[in-house]
Amino acid sequence: MIRGKTLNDILTEYLPVGCAEPVAEWFGNHRVILRITRNRRSKLGDFRGGSQVAYPRISVNHDLNPYSFLITLIHEMAHAELFLSKAGRIKPHGEQWKQTYRLLAAPFLKPGLLPDDIRQPFAAYLKNPAASSTSDIHLAGALRQYDVATGKTLISDLPEEALFALPDGRVFRRGIKLRKRFRCVCLNNKRIYLFSPLAEILQVDSSVT
Repeated sequence: MIRGKTLNDILTEYLPVGCAEPVAEWFGNHRVILRITRNRRSKLGDFRGGSQVAYPRISVNHDLNPYSFLITLIHEMAHAELFLSKAGRIKPHGEQWKQTYRLLAAPFLKPGLLPDDIRQPFAAYLKNPAASSTSDIHLAGALRQYDVATGKTLISDLPEEALFALPDGRVFRRGIKLRKRFRCVCLNNKRIYLFSPLAEILQVDSSVT
């Protein structure tokens, strides 16, 4: 805890207006540690169960926009609530988790608290929430509109046949969209890969072959 600041004060800096108090109250009623961490490319947040000598812990990336931060945090709170309930052996993202996620999210879906362009796709996503909110194209697309400009490009931003690269140096040519993913060929090994429309990529000069 930062000296002179309550958890509510800290959460106010990261969450949408009006959302910090109920979240702070949840943490006040549960012995769970919240850590706001550096950016992690592999995940937006996580939950780790506790032990006899350590409390359970939730972590969320510090650089998420307020709506992404809230949705990620509720996701992890649902894991924590099930862990603390000692419900026994359960699937990480099974029906019990989904139901708990819906219950925790319900207060934040009241009209007027979140903008409609976030509230509506979030409510639709909650009907059958997946392990990651980024897997829902409509919700992820809505959340991205509130991201601070980073210069990053999504594969869906590129025209067909455009070249792009991944951080590991592999270069691809964007192909057609097959249902939910783009069919792309890797120029390094000629193999076919399927990419989510929300995959972040690096643009490549068209003269590269």
